[in-house]
Amino acid sequence: MNNSNATDIFIERFHRVVAPLRQHRLVWLETAFITLCAVVVGILFQHDNPFQVRGEFPWIWLAPVLVSLRYGVAPGFVSSLLLIGIWQLMDYLSETHEAFPEQFFLGGLILVLVCGEFSAAWSTRLRRAEETNQYLDERLSRITLRHLLLRLSHDRMEQEILTKPITLRDALGSLRQLTVEQNATRLPAAGLLVQLLTQYCQLESAAIFMPAEGGGYERVYAVGEPPALSADDPLLHYALEKKTLSHLQIESVAEGSLASPYLVVAPIQTSEKAILGVLVIERMPFLALNKENLQMLSVMLGYYADCVNDAESTRRFKAELPGAPADFAAEFSRLLHLQRDFGINSYIVALPFDNDEQGRQAAANLTRIRRGLDVAWQVNVGERIWTVNLMPLANGAAVEGYLLRIESMLQDYIQIGLEEYRLTPIRIGLDEADPLASLKNILEARA
Repeated sequence: MNNSNATDIFIERFHRVVAPLRQHRLVWLETAFITLCAVVVGILFQHDNPFQVRGEFPWIWLAPVLVSLRYGVAPGFVSSLLLIGIWQLMDYLSETHEAFPEQFFLGGLILVLVCGEFSAAWSTRLRRAEETNQYLDERLSRITLRHLLLRLSHDRMEQEILTKPITLRDALGSLRQLTVEQNATRLPAAGLLVQLLTQYCQLESAAIFMPAEGGGYERVYAVGEPPALSADDPLLHYALEKKTLSHLQIESVAEGSLASPYLVVAPIQTSEKAILGVLVIERMPFLALNKENLQMLSVMLGYYADCVNDAESTRRFKAELPGAPADFAAEFSRLLHLQRDFGINSYIVALPFDNDEQGRQAAANLTRIRRGLDVAWQVNVGERIWTVNLMPLANGAAVEGYLLRIESMLQDYIQIGLEEYRLTPIRIGLDEADPLASLKNILEARA
């Protein structure tokens, strides 16, 4: 197993060296170095003909080809120009002058340009695949976190419904709303977060800290009187290194030379693994320091971090469409970023239903046939119910398949098709100039 891991690491590092995915600041230095090395090798092995102009194979062109495959057309073209310049210089310094080998350099230059185009095309495909996989990983992380939060909240519902005036779902909804309204601060609604954690996770003395400019940590909000957070705290080091919750019962932390004044240190990190701050707990009931309670704590912190991360984009979306759910607004902004930067398209499909019993039943049944990644929003516009379905990473074929499933559903439940039901679907691709304005115009025109 260890040998397999070592081999995988070696192959990954080799790929990064031979074919890096992104250019860096030393690309032009590498271009000149690789080209000069090829010339030096040619001089050492064949002093009379270092460019192999009359040889069986022009080995020296492997240097510009390698540069072109690594970094694209422009560095490969510069490498080819360096070869031409070096040949001209060597011919000028030699006693016997030769005619310029036009076909030799023209053929090599064309080969380098073809390799550069190939490299650019595949680099674009790799970046798009990376961004798609990253989006799916983040989406899976968010869905898993929310499902876990739902399960934990249901487990506690029976014992807490008589003692707590609001449900956890309502509390988290208020938390998300406040992060959108107070997004001018770095950790908005931190006070409400600590109050929720105090209520649901039984905290007695805790605080939220965030990194300060001088390298230390500044207190954002506290309950009780917890001490200041030291940058050398072993629980803090473990939490930041592993990007997970740490507590005194962890063996590697308990064996450390420095003692921590805290029981628990939990990072406030997003689904993208970006750490916004840390929650430290100095005191809590002994029976509350259990796996289930700490898991609940981590999940709530992760939910809050995603709310903060999405606050600005959600605020901009809801400024245009105030009635949109926060989940829909945040997902729209992420997908629009993927489309603008990487050309990965998604679609919005809007369907109007009559606002009667039959129409409400048909709109409710859409949740059964939509894809797992889709985010739905139902809104009453005029005398009709509009179901707006956001389809991440979808193409035209996926939209047509979705509409076919809707027609099949209508045939099964109502025995009529799309045209008979006066159901005219509206497609909005995120590759449009302003898809948000298009959606707003559609809903306002039907109001």
